[in-house]
Amino acid sequence: MSVGIWLVLLLGLALGIGWALRPVRTTGATSPSEAFVAAERHARRVTAVAWCVLIPVPVLVLTLAPMASAFALTNPAVGGVAPGAVPLLAGVGFAAVHLVGELTWPRPDGPVRRAPLVRRQIRDVAPRALLALTCTWAALLALLLVVAGAAAGTGGRSLSYAHAGQVVNTASPFPGWYYGRWIGVALVILVIGCLAVLALVARRPAVADTDPADDLTLRRTSARRVLAGVQLTTGWTLAACLFVAANAMRSVQPRWADAFGVGSAEGVAATAAVVAVAIAAAAPVIALRCSRAPRATATPVVTRPQVAA
Repeated sequence: MSVGIWLVLLLGLALGIGWALRPVRTTGATSPSEAFVAAERHARRVTAVAWCVLIPVPVLVLTLAPMASAFALTNPAVGGVAPGAVPLLAGVGFAAVHLVGELTWPRPDGPVRRAPLVRRQIRDVAPRALLALTCTWAALLALLLVVAGAAAGTGGRSLSYAHAGQVVNTASPFPGWYYGRWIGVALVILVIGCLAVLALVARRPAVADTDPADDLTLRRTSARRVLAGVQLTTGWTLAACLFVAANAMRSVQPRWADAFGVGSAEGVAATAAVVAVAIAAAAPVIALRCSRAPRATATPVVTRPQVAA
């Protein structure tokens, strides 16, 4: 890969981080009741704890890597868990914290509390673009695992191809079934956990004495924060698997990878590696941008007739 491509990627990453850190100004709560303030604080605490769970997990696994390697030698059936499923397992922990946070969401108290009775679904609270991106990462990862599993050699850890009149070329590692089965299980658990959290966000009790628009904004902020972490871990896993697969294809150059004519397998592999790096760089920028709460501006309290709960 040429130096120019890496410079372009670094420039794009710098511009993306700058865009993610730019100030956000939106209209703040129109009815900042005591219940709304308590709910907002609870949501911030849950997000902070979730990130404190997500970030140390890969670091802890890397720290315990020598022990994990020794364990894998005596337990080959589990040897593929640590190297491939670490980001997704961190994402499962991230979603689990948000699940607990939704189950402990502040409930209305006091003698009289008013809240609108509105039935919502996931599509009503989840940002469409971020939800579509998360689903895209997950679908591409699942497709890659299936294709790599079918193309992998015996054992599911390498890629082999016999060229005409030549010896068999083999490259390892490769995201075949040896790694893909564990990554796939972790992906399914993460997707189910994410959907469960989003369902709880959509159906949780409305914040008492709060304008319906403010309550909906709080729900969308919670959903956006959940999806931010899930797309990060899914995107990183996709990027890692794609990069490893690209390196193996570059070494083996199988004929089925000649998407643009005979001998184009190396170019296809290089393109896949660039895409993998781009995904790995874009995912944290998106996560950082979507995890930030909008900067509220002072607005007068608006009193609207509400239905007694």
